[in-house]
Amino acid sequence: MKKIIKKHFSEIKKILNNSDHFIKDIEKISLFLRDRIKKKNKIYVYGNGGSFADASHFVGELTATYASKKRKSLPFMLLGSNLAAVTGWSNDFKFENYVVREFSANVKKNDVLFLFSTSGGNLKKKQSLNLIKLAKYARSKKISVISLLGKGGGVLKKISSKSLIINSYNTGSIQEAHKIIFHSICETFENFK
Repeated sequence: MKKIIKKHFSEIKKILNNSDHFIKDIEKISLFLRDRIKKKNKIYVYGNGGSFADASHFVGELTATYASKKRKSLPFMLLGSNLAAVTGWSNDFKFENYVVREFSANVKKNDVLFLFSTSGGNLKKKQSLNLIKLAKYARSKKISVISLLGKGGGVLKKISSKSLIINSYNTGSIQEAHKIIFHSICETFENFK
């Protein structure tokens, strides 16, 4: 058992030791998001499974509080959180189309789509088809797409305006690295006015 735990810690250390190149990208993303928020735009956030949990966590940190209780709530919106709508649409139509429907009803010019995906989507394996469709829709409407990815980036790396790809094929390690990235973004918003 110790071997398994040590292996997991080693994987995380390896990712962190090779992450210096992300710092400049995280700064650029944070500045871009700040600019869009100052211009009264919204940031829509989504992922599947554990990545949905990360998306929810990220949005929660920025709409509630991260560290400072004095910072105002920021306009980050979690897509796919209305379970009655998601399950109703999925039952009557296709799950993979729902999030595009919700996004299209709300998104405005210059809003941003922020995606979490450990795989980045794969058409042949039919992985994250809803994310792929969502990103394609956003790009067709000239909406910027920022993606936190892993496993080489998949289809989403080609569609996204900006993507950060964790160099790992271990889902848990990718999600842990995504948390470090989104918490770093949260840190940059602590003094936002």
